[in-house]
Amino acid sequence: MAIDHNQIWQDSIATLSQLIRQRRKLDKAIARLEQMISWGPLSGSAKPQQLSNPKSGRIGFTEAVRLVFSTYRIWLSPVLVRDLLPSVGFNTDPYKHPLPTIHVILKRLVSRGELIQCKQSSGVTVFFWASAVAEIKSELASQKSLNRLTNKSRTASVDLVT
Repeated sequence: MAIDHNQIWQDSIATLSQLIRQRRKLDKAIARLEQMISWGPLSGSAKPQQLSNPKSGRIGFTEAVRLVFSTYRIWLSPVLVRDLLPSVGFNTDPYKHPLPTIHVILKRLVSRGELIQCKQSSGVTVFFWASAVAEIKSELASQKSLNRLTNKSRTASVDLVT
């Protein structure tokens, strides 16, 4: 049985997205508790420390979205894009609701031909990095030509034996 590396890769991305969403919920709960503790009787002496220091990237939002697609090269929903932005060094914390901005960026990148848009049977719209399609086609073409060369050399060696 062959291992489907692409499926493993996609499942890993989906799991990463789910874990990032869980972490986001935990971060909100931690922030609420930190605020509540700061109002308590020991607020002067027991300040909670910040548990995580998220990276703050210097790239723009659009460039960060491009970087997500060029890095992962799989079909991504806007939610997955949002969840993967921190993995490329872009901090979404300053944005209260980053998804509307991501939707606008995705529409713009589709109209420029940088992304391919597809609607899944579940109704979710997903996007793919367009230049990756050309790269995949060229890889497939080179594999086919390599297979032809390999088959020709096998045929030639069989002719020599007989």
